[in-house]
Amino acid sequence: MAYFPIFIEIEKKKCLVVGGGKVALRKVETLLRYDAQVHVVSREICAEIRELLPPENIYEGELLLEDTSEERLPSPGDTNAGELLPECSCGSEWPLPDYFTGAVLVVAATGSREVNHRVAQFCRERRIPVNVADAPEECTFFFPAVVMKGDISIGVNTGGKSPAVSSQVRRDIEKAIPDYYEAIADQLGVLREYVKSHVEREPDRRKILKQAAASAFLNERTLSQNEINTIIRQVLNHGTVSGGPVGH
Repeated sequence: MAYFPIFIEIEKKKCLVVGGGKVALRKVETLLRYDAQVHVVSREICAEIRELLPPENIYEGELLLEDTSEERLPSPGDTNAGELLPECSCGSEWPLPDYFTGAVLVVAATGSREVNHRVAQFCRERRIPVNVADAPEECTFFFPAVVMKGDISIGVNTGGKSPAVSSQVRRDIEKAIPDYYEAIADQLGVLREYVKSHVEREPDRRKILKQAAASAFLNERTLSQNEINTIIRQVLNHGTVSGGPVGH
């Protein structure tokens, strides 16, 4: 099954990673690339994660398996006890542990299949988006293989079938995208804001932006101020443009 690709804004938003090993580290690093406010909860936290996060974002303690149906995770500042994770049949009225509060997404990346499953169940019942490192079928979202060039972000996903395929496609895309795409995207972003405030008709705004993009990609570079002014004059059919948005 193909999954619908969607991009969400997580800058300065709380994202919780349950787990403290190498898999969790990779998830933490990915989230930090988007300036997320990453929190980690685990009985053990690797040194690399400690170097990346402030101490107040790390909740460390033992996972206490009191019986086969209940499990505890540590609460912030408490290394011996924690909030009770629900049984799989729990209702959505179960109290939300402190470290889950306010999380826009959760990643289950421990070395325990049982813990990951319960975290997934807990989140799904509360409609918190969850990614489960060892069980694609329990995920409500996936981490794509990402190509980033400035604000250009491209995600590749195979529905959890093959991370190796996603990685290869990512590498192929990365090779195919020239470095000047980033500069063009930045310039067109500035131009878009300019025409929104200086050009009255929406069809004219779209035409200016479309022609500017076509010209930039044809020439494989950003446009000069004169080139941008020429496009605006041609679209608006008048002779002068005072000032202008950008020039390179």
